Amino acid sequence: MAQGQLDFGTAWRTAPAGVRRSLARAYEGLTAGGLAVGAALTDAVGAVLCEGRNEAYEEGPGNGPLRGTPLAHAEMNALGAARTGWDLGAAVLWSTQEPCGMCAAAARFTGVGAVRYLAPDPWALATGAPVGTGAPGAWGGAGASGASGASGASGAELVGEAVWLLAANAMFLRSVAVAARGPGEPEILTRQRAVEPETAALYDRVAPGMPTDRSVEEWLDGIWPGLRAGAEARDRRLARP
Repeated sequence: MAQGQLDFGTAWRTAPAGVRRSLARAYEGLTAGGLAVGAALTDAVGAVLCEGRNEAYEEGPGNGPLRGTPLAHAEMNALGAARTGWDLGAAVLWSTQEPCGMCAAAARFTGVGAVRYLAPDPWALATGAPVGTGAPGAWGGAGASGASGASGASGAELVGEAVWLLAANAMFLRSVAVAARGPGEPEILTRQRAVEPETAALYDRVAPGMPTDRSVEEWLDGIWPGLRAGAEARDRRLARP
């Protein structure tokens, strides 16, 4: 049975630890006013070794030396917590969005065995941008999302249930919208309505502004009916010839 057909508690408990921790770190980034992208590095049996979130747009005290720099993508922060002596050949790097060229190269350089992501980057998916590019505007600069091209050009593997894809990108879009300045919705959201309508519909259903739930589990549980409906609608759309 697909996880989107289960109750939230069961779906969450049975999801791989890399899925749960990367989503949790993305939610942490969202509620901190940063960009909602999370990552986790797991070992051969799926246990979490280390994790990180995007801190490129945050200043002040933080969790590492990359904070507030263009290098502080979620995947870079997760890899930066690994130790030089570790053999990462059996490890898996999980991310909520497809890694950018920088992060994909870092995973290869450090010998990570596999890289998996839950959702394509909303901006790259909307524009068909090549790997390693990022959205202009509020979150501008290369690899703004910690993500890349829309077709898996990074070499990473798109995995997981549609509910987690929708959750990851709804958080990403909300973090962009909260940070946006000026009237109207961000261009990235307008484009998303055309290419990923289920994600945009979920975004519209979620209460506006910054979430107040204490954890990603509470937030996901509250929007679970919308997540399930969106996942089923997306599966139907993609199944049509």
